[in-house]
Amino acid sequence: MSVEIEQLAQLSELAPVGCLILKDGVIRYASGEAVQTMGIPRERLIDVPLAELMVPDFEETCIDLLTRVGERPEQAAVRLAAGLAPVELRARSFGEALTVVAVRSMASEEHYSSLAGGSLTHDLVTGLPNHFHVLLQLNERFDQPRKVPSAIMALWIDELPGMTEAHGARTVQRIVKEVGRRLQEKLRAPDLLGRFDEAGFLVLMTTDASADQLTEIASRLRDEIAFPVELNQTLASFTASVVVGSVSETRPSVERILAQLEAAANRAANTGGNRTDVLAL
Repeated sequence: MSVEIEQLAQLSELAPVGCLILKDGVIRYASGEAVQTMGIPRERLIDVPLAELMVPDFEETCIDLLTRVGERPEQAAVRLAAGLAPVELRARSFGEALTVVAVRSMASEEHYSSLAGGSLTHDLVTGLPNHFHVLLQLNERFDQPRKVPSAIMALWIDELPGMTEAHGARTVQRIVKEVGRRLQEKLRAPDLLGRFDEAGFLVLMTTDASADQLTEIASRLRDEIAFPVELNQTLASFTASVVVGSVSETRPSVERILAQLEAAANRAANTGGNRTDVLAL
């Protein structure tokens, strides 16, 4: 450890928040508070590029933060790959390619946002839990010692980009909101429904239904929510694609689930949509 890093490290241990010291974007030192906040052992932090600790959606955010940082502090809200933990990074340059990054947990803010349906955890268009809040719920469900019979269902509105060009962004938002409302009406109270991406929704279901039963449920739900939406005295028609799978005793990782969903979405897009698939989780 260089003299400059050692001096900064001594000061960082006095800070009320976690601190990382980076050289050229790579972590060279992590304070005890930073280790606790991030939930990652110190040996897995040192000599690792900070951006690599983010979920993929936030890698560019982290890189951008470190690129623009100077003598004035810059900050960004990101999520760690470890448990999808929400943290705020506040960075400042100290010359010689050294950057000090303060790490603050945003778990409390997320908790209250969840209770109030706020913007940190809920989608502004549909009011449903957003992508990351749904994934956090998946993590929590899979970490439970008692295995709860579960299934995952994902639904996409086919050809949403084309609908945006034809009807405009505000009209498409109304369609997405209406689809979300229809899903809420059809699902049971214990099922967790969230908006997964621009055109997609994800459902975590509490059920021990067989693969055939799940396929029947998915197909029926797909037909019901793809009913045309009335807009300005005209009807906007669309189709939907659904994938569903039961979660086995051996719980899959969230990364595996995401990969399976992405592959299913690509299959639907490449075959014209309007289909029901089964996931092998």
